[in-house]
Amino acid sequence: MHDLGGATGFGPVPVDDDVIFHDDWERKAFAVTQYAQVVAGFNTDAFRHGIEREDPATYRSIPYFEKWIRNGERMLVEGGVIGADAVAARLRGTAAMADPEHTTDARPAVAKGAERQVPHDCRFTVGDRVRARRPDDTIGHTRLPDYVLGREGVIELINGGWIYPDSHAHGLGEQPTWVYAVRFSARDLWPEDGERDGAGDHAVFVDLFEPYLEPV
Repeated sequence: MHDLGGATGFGPVPVDDDVIFHDDWERKAFAVTQYAQVVAGFNTDAFRHGIEREDPATYRSIPYFEKWIRNGERMLVEGGVIGADAVAARLRGTAAMADPEHTTDARPAVAKGAERQVPHDCRFTVGDRVRARRPDDTIGHTRLPDYVLGREGVIELINGGWIYPDSHAHGLGEQPTWVYAVRFSARDLWPEDGERDGAGDHAVFVDLFEPYLEPV
């Protein structure tokens, strides 16, 4: 449900300011969730995967930072910091009955930031024509937008090496790999819009990890 890039039927995205927090509770949610991520031993990719596991109906109906605070609770429970009923019990004013239990395969990052050295040469170079694909071993979290899946584009820039989210979110290590800026034609991404005047006559650039690409 979270992968809404390029999707139709959701209306325009209102952008009327550049304010990050619109209420004080959002600041608190941000701070508490960042702390929860650290004490529960989650990395950024596992954190994002937690939000993506929210019930679709709930995901659509709650504010952005409520997704964060709900995921903060999820990380603390799965990281074995608090029991599964701890928050509900606190709200009721009763004692929690469940013991904390570590159930996640998430691990903290081994170093600051996400840029890493890649132990192999680039598979592609600038100017190569490629197709976006879903790796066979992707089982949950991914940074591959659905609207480019199966579409062809051209490598415009090599953006260096970075932690591979599809493995990092699931306790499979950082597995650093190359990231490429790929140029797509909007007409190729959304051919159904081609009949409208001026539609699709521009380029869309998407940063994609090497395992997401295959040569054409």
